[in-house]
Amino acid sequence: MRMTKKFKLQIAAKNVDLYKWVTEMTPAEYESFSKAHKAMGSYFEDGEFYMVNVENMGNEMIVQHYQLKEHTEDHLRFYSDRTEAYICRWIPAIVGVPWEMKVTPIDNYSCELSCTIGADFPSRLLAFAAWINGFGGFFMRKHLVDEGGKFAKDIEKKFNNGRKPNSREVLQQH
Repeated sequence: MRMTKKFKLQIAAKNVDLYKWVTEMTPAEYESFSKAHKAMGSYFEDGEFYMVNVENMGNEMIVQHYQLKEHTEDHLRFYSDRTEAYICRWIPAIVGVPWEMKVTPIDNYSCELSCTIGADFPSRLLAFAAWINGFGGFFMRKHLVDEGGKFAKDIEKKFNNGRKPNSREVLQQH
């Protein structure tokens, strides 16, 4: 199951650095992006970036262990292959959880932020139970709209004011 939501940003795509944004994100910032966000920690290990977060989505408490699998300034792809989902906050299940963000230019002054989240279930039975418990994806869709909109506003704010040129801009200036 995958869901994608797109948000328009009033900033040129070349000014956005998603990698910088996510690696500098604080736990307080993460928690401010959604009422469902309860805790977050991130770290680098052997040059790889990891993020662990806890959130409540619908009837589930979810503990995600993300590894950043791929990144550029305009694209992030995380995957948590051992997310602990507690159905009805009690029944544990291990699922895979993708999280992807991408910035695409619209014109010289605006861009589109695309956020994709999902769940990979180890069995059809668990996928069906999660679908029923999550009201056919209602809670996931609601969460994506909430956090994605706040991600977009934060990215716009951080890269519109007092920013330093990113690596693409430095190369273009020379």
